[in-house]
Amino acid sequence: MILSNIGIILILLFLLITYFISAYEKVAEWKNTGTFYQEMYKGIFTPLLIQASILFILSFEFILVVLIGFALFDSIALGNLLLAEYAFILSSILLIILLIGLRLIKDYPGASGIGIYFIISLMGLFWTQYL
Repeated sequence: MILSNIGIILILLFLLITYFISAYEKVAEWKNTGTFYQEMYKGIFTPLLIQASILFILSFEFILVVLIGFALFDSIALGNLLLAEYAFILSSILLIILLIGLRLIKDYPGASGIGIYFIISLMGLFWTQYL
């Protein structure tokens, strides 16, 4: 294990847990997830677009979980940070997409919560680029 990368490894673990649980909850409670988002975005998006958005976000989260898993292995076993850098970039992109959705419905507390995750992703990205 490369201890000089421990900060990056901890941020990757944090994001892995975050995205894994988020994706798991969406799948495990699929009907409730659909109902929740239908109500949340009622009057802004059509039900079909809301379902497509949920599938898009779920797919994005799944890709991120896999990428972060590989990045963790790569960081721990080889000390390579390239996959971690890609994971932080994709995580930031997903968070911007989620932020747009929350701002459209004027959920300002939710948007500020996304901001915290965004800062964590950017911190990891900054760290990978300057190590």
